[in-house]
Amino acid sequence: MAYGTEALVPVEVGLESYRTEVYNVETNSFGLRANVDLLEEEREASHQRNMKYLLQATQHYDSSIKKRSFGVGDLVLRELAASMLAKQRKLHPNWERPYKVIEVVRPGTYKLETLTGEAIKST
Repeated sequence: MAYGTEALVPVEVGLESYRTEVYNVETNSFGLRANVDLLEEEREASHQRNMKYLLQATQHYDSSIKKRSFGVGDLVLRELAASMLAKQRKLHPNWERPYKVIEVVRPGTYKLETLTGEAIKST
């Protein structure tokens, strides 16, 4: 739409075409008002389609993830970014030494200690 009417190709302006012959101001404005009335419904339908797409994309990418859980006594590596305040450089390692799990707080959250028995403050 352009300025309240449908856009015409420049060729249609100079030549007779079905669209230019059938054009009626009243029916066009009635159609535009009807489009405005249906705008909220179109937005809602679009939102629903977007949510469905996001759910399908999430399910697709999550299907390749293998769920892992650790128990007390397991040895794990800790992400280096969790213990460093500054951003790592490109060639630095991503993981630091093995730690021992001493408590499972909730799935995916663990309390750790070093192999010498020193507890790590931040889980």
